[in-house]
Amino acid sequence: MECINDWTLSIQYKRLVTVVYIDFSKAFDVVSHDKLLIRLNTGTYGITGMLLKLLQSFLSNRTHCTRIGSSLSSSAQLISGVIQGSGIGPLLFLTLINELANILEEYGITIKIFADVCKIYAEITDIADATRL
Repeated sequence: MECINDWTLSIQYKRLVTVVYIDFSKAFDVVSHDKLLIRLNTGTYGITGMLLKLLQSFLSNRTHCTRIGSSLSSSAQLISGVIQGSGIGPLLFLTLINELANILEEYGITIKIFADVCKIYAEITDIADATRL
């Protein structure tokens, strides 16, 4: 609703708006556990102690195998990825990309993130705006 309101106001003032949709669903699979834990521990979040150990335990020693029909692959150690379908998986992913929102907003670009879908948009008044986006 907020996006539609922003776009409606832009159109009423005869301004162009460019919208970009990004689906991060495959990105869930490539989140580095080490980088995620560092991000959680430092900077804005500052998670330490038992909570950090709990999250580290949640991400560690995970394995994956694939079933096709009645055949099952051998087990492989997972060193990346947040668990889709878990309650905390999307939250962990958002903590990793949240900094993106702060950077884009510095350039006048609005960003809306929900789970693994990101929508960015900006008013375009000249070629510099388009280039910035």
